Amino acid sequence: MIVFVALGDSLTVGFQSPSPMAPGDGETPYTQWLERRVRGVLRGKGRSIDLIVVNAGVNGDSTEGMNQRFDRDVAAERPDYVIVWAGINDLYAGRTPPEAFEGIVRLYDGCRDIGSIPIGCTLTPVEEPWQMNEAIVELNRLIEDHCLKENILFVDLHETTTDASGRLRRELSNDGVHLNTEGYRLVAEMIYRDAVEDILESI
Repeated sequence: MIVFVALGDSLTVGFQSPSPMAPGDGETPYTQWLERRVRGVLRGKGRSIDLIVVNAGVNGDSTEGMNQRFDRDVAAERPDYVIVWAGINDLYAGRTPPEAFEGIVRLYDGCRDIGSIPIGCTLTPVEEPWQMNEAIVELNRLIEDHCLKENILFVDLHETTTDASGRLRRELSNDGVHLNTEGYRLVAEMIYRDAVEDILESI
């Protein structure tokens, strides 16, 4: 059994604001597509490995909240890998990028303490305001530099979801912050392509 835990906030939950185009989508977590993608690859290779992706997202959560519930929601699952996508609510709460980053590093360290391998993800942008996107870019730079320095698996979710002006691509969101179904599918594909595919090759 290979266990992935996806740790995060409403973006990991898959929350999306309703829209006239998609009034009933509700929650469409990227984890459902990631699990299907991996299971399909394993079947295609004739592998009988059992795999599960546990969604440990909580709406509105901060890195502080994730660290507080880490033992209950992450360690208890005995994961092999933990996908950490966190920090946006810290920034909305007025914390600086270095302060948010401090909480993310504690999550990475927590993963290693329980024998799990962390997968670090950058934040996706928002539509407005520009100051928030500046903070997101600064935090993402800290995440990427740390992951490279500490040899942590790294997925850049920002580049593919950003338009030419540095904002969240409008076709990927109903409210300018959360993703829509297409956006969450894209996140699943990027996490698979940049981290999980190599993991499967090594099994």
